[in-house]
Amino acid sequence: MQFALGSTNQAKRRAVRLATGREPTCVSVPSGVAGQPLSADETIRGAIARARGALAAVSGADIGLGLEGGVDFDARFTRHWCLVSVCAVWDGRDLYVAHGVHMPLPASVGARLAAGGVELSEVMDALFGRIGSNHAEGAYGLLSDGRITRDGVFRDAVIAALTPFQSALYRAQVDG
Repeated sequence: MQFALGSTNQAKRRAVRLATGREPTCVSVPSGVAGQPLSADETIRGAIARARGALAAVSGADIGLGLEGGVDFDARFTRHWCLVSVCAVWDGRDLYVAHGVHMPLPASVGARLAAGGVELSEVMDALFGRIGSNHAEGAYGLLSDGRITRDGVFRDAVIAALTPFQSALYRAQVDG
């Protein structure tokens, strides 16, 4: 099975490789959403656009994968901003979406993002004296001292989103 990934981000590439055991064909495709998605809905829409765009862009690909990271404000329970990670999987007929870990952000980081004009990676790089952390451990790794990593969170989301394509139980429900 050939996977097309709608991103050239190295953490996302590693996540797909870890989840599937295969090297994806990485292509830069638009997400159709802001560079910093500020809601779970916007993050999901970005992942779906990337999955669809990747499959269309890579001749011979069986599955398009869209990985999108964003933030979401939990107005209902905690009143905190949280990291959101989403994987969308598209084979030209069926679409599945799965989520990675939702992790609370420090209030000061959430406030900077809510003010607009800055992406989470820029805020995290400035706080931790880094460059390009979104291609490495990401905010997850920086905030958790490496106990959670960006590629690990996306790996789990990829596994979950691909499960309907790989599990006999799902195929039995479709075929039965």
